[in-house]
Amino acid sequence: MNMKNFTISMVIICLCISFSFAQTSNKINFKKAKQENSVKSFEVSNEIQPRSGGDCIFSDDFSNPSTWTTGYDPSACTLEWEIGTGLSTGGFFPISTIESTTADNGFAMIDSDEYGGEEGGTEVEDSWFTTASPINMANYPNVVLEFETWYRSYNSEKCWVVVSTDGVTWPELTPNDEANPSEGIYEVFPNISSDVGADVGNNPTTWRINISESAGGQENVWIRFHWTGTWGYAWFVDDVCVIEQPADDLVLNYGVVSHTGTGEEYGMVPKDQVGGTMAYGGDVFNFGINNQSDVELSMDLSKDGNVIMSGETDFTMYSADADGFYSVVETDGMIDNDESVYFEMMDENPSTEIGMYTADFTVNSMAEMDGSANFSNNISSREFMISEDLYSLDGIDVYTDSDVTRIGTGSFTDGTDGFMMMAYYEIAQETDVAGLQIMLDSYLYGENALTVSGGEMIISLRDTAAVFAETFSPSETIVESDFYMLTEQDVSNGYVEIAFDSPYTLSAGGYYACVEMYSNNNDTDMYILDDETVPQPAGASVIFIPGDQVYTNGTAAGIRMKLGSGQGFNVAEDLVSEISVYPNPSTGILNIDFETNDSFSVEVTNIIGEIVLVKEVESNTSIDLSNFDKGTYLVKVSNSNLSKTERIVIE
Repeated sequence: MNMKNFTISMVIICLCISFSFAQTSNKINFKKAKQENSVKSFEVSNEIQPRSGGDCIFSDDFSNPSTWTTGYDPSACTLEWEIGTGLSTGGFFPISTIESTTADNGFAMIDSDEYGGEEGGTEVEDSWFTTASPINMANYPNVVLEFETWYRSYNSEKCWVVVSTDGVTWPELTPNDEANPSEGIYEVFPNISSDVGADVGNNPTTWRINISESAGGQENVWIRFHWTGTWGYAWFVDDVCVIEQPADDLVLNYGVVSHTGTGEEYGMVPKDQVGGTMAYGGDVFNFGINNQSDVELSMDLSKDGNVIMSGETDFTMYSADADGFYSVVETDGMIDNDESVYFEMMDENPSTEIGMYTADFTVNSMAEMDGSANFSNNISSREFMISEDLYSLDGIDVYTDSDVTRIGTGSFTDGTDGFMMMAYYEIAQETDVAGLQIMLDSYLYGENALTVSGGEMIISLRDTAAVFAETFSPSETIVESDFYMLTEQDVSNGYVEIAFDSPYTLSAGGYYACVEMYSNNNDTDMYILDDETVPQPAGASVIFIPGDQVYTNGTAAGIRMKLGSGQGFNVAEDLVSEISVYPNPSTGILNIDFETNDSFSVEVTNIIGEIVLVKEVESNTSIDLSNFDKGTYLVKVSNSNLSKTERIVIE
């Protein structure tokens, strides 16, 4: 079920988000990127669609653009909203188009990125669209504006909804202004705008704003969607509906399951890393008119469909302060109208057995119980798997309803060669790491995949202090592999497994699993899946762009740790010490030595993936590459039991 979001309930969860990073004063930024269309494992649920017909005081699906008027401040910019069908973002860093179920009828879009160009302009863009006719709300003292939206933040914009009762008086707004509901000024995304790289979660998401203070009981109401900013991404709006606010309506925005207790929610956790306790939580918002008493969050936990914890209610409830941060003071079970609270519980882990787990959360109050009119949004679920030895930040193939996109060597300017993606892992107790499993975009995108064979990867493990150092050093690793060339079989499989020379022992602590990619100047691009289903702390997935810096891009990169000895892991490409290829660099004559008596195949591939030499050998040998062009080659020596690939430079 898609998660509903409410502007007046968006708060920062201080209690649950704290990495065990080494101390650093550096703030890691977000790099503007091309955002690929996501792949969903489900159809958008009708539950989140705006109401129609008699349910709405006013509704519009943008099938008739004349229902709205567009405008902009000509002294500030010439950027204008577009209303119609078939619209999509342009520019150098386009984001995906809204995926509303009625998008074919039309929608509204502002494309700040295309307007700003490659490097961004200096204008403070000031653009809007407004209902062409007034809406009569005289008989409705409590009203809510509901609409479908898709929005991604950069760093210098704010999105507004503005209400006017005369259609003439409108405020002058900039990204530096603050909301003022008494004057009809509502900030749409107060905890997303200016949070670089943040978005509304699902595409699309149903967003609600309580406009009662300025519009309730008014005979003539005009509603305006107002964009202000400088070189943002884009904002989409569709299916606008004004509804009467319900009397009783608690909303469970999300549930949380974290075996680390520090905010990350892993899709797969090896049984040896689960630990003795689990952290559970949930964010609840009172959307109804009435205050709610005896509010209680309960949870059922199931393994492989069988309930192993039932009706767990030992949650502590915390309220938010005036700045939107959760207090450490326990509340009394009361939630006022328009108030958010957070529930948290640390409990003994009921199971470390391998299997699929589902935590089902439900919020109740004295006035709103199961069977109430609006109870469908009182329920939320989280899924995870306890595995034998695979540690996964992403939940691909674990989450029933997944939302996955991709990031790779073609996502960023200057990210073609040496580009890195990293996923954060908390190691609870000492363990061996055999290598990494990397989820390629071909796993889900099929024929629309951008990954091709011939590109090269290096995997590594890095300490968090090294990743977030003032100056990032690509060579500062704990352990790294040799170069690995992506094969057609890897692309067909949709994933690649790369092993270290031998399993590396990690002590307890926080680490990044890293993939360094070389695409031969985009000739052999590689894209890794990024799971956006579950919100993660900003540093859960980061990237490095050569010549630039580390950025907190991505949600849950599909870069997985394989713990233990690695038995059965990438057997065909198991790197061994019994084979030596030297010298490196070379003038063209390469020596290949073996510590075992056996037959081997020698295969030499150039930088664009072409096989330039194949030779069968049974003993130590030399090969002559002096007739080939100078540059980089991969030399693979293998048989049915052993394999080793070396990156060799011919000078």
